[in-house]
Amino acid sequence: MLDGHELAILGTLSGSYSVANSTLGPGWVKRFIHRQPVAAFSVALSVVGVAMPLLIVPVRRALKFPTNQYDASHPNVVFPKYY
Repeated sequence: MLDGHELAILGTLSGSYSVANSTLGPGWVKRFIHRQPVAAFSVALSVVGVAMPLLIVPVRRALKFPTNQYDASHPNVVFPKYY
């Protein structure tokens, strides 16, 4: 289900959160959002952007859309059909 790239993304996100949580203490997310809303929104957008490869490719594969540009070596890859 998860390839090495997806595991690396999840590991990076969870590791970054755990380091920030251990150094900044409990409640740092709420304080960050309250004190710096623009920076918090920027972080939220970047997390969404980093998580998109985890979400888009499985959805495209489930809908039988072409996925060869993402994972050409995957056994369930769908190539586009040109008529």
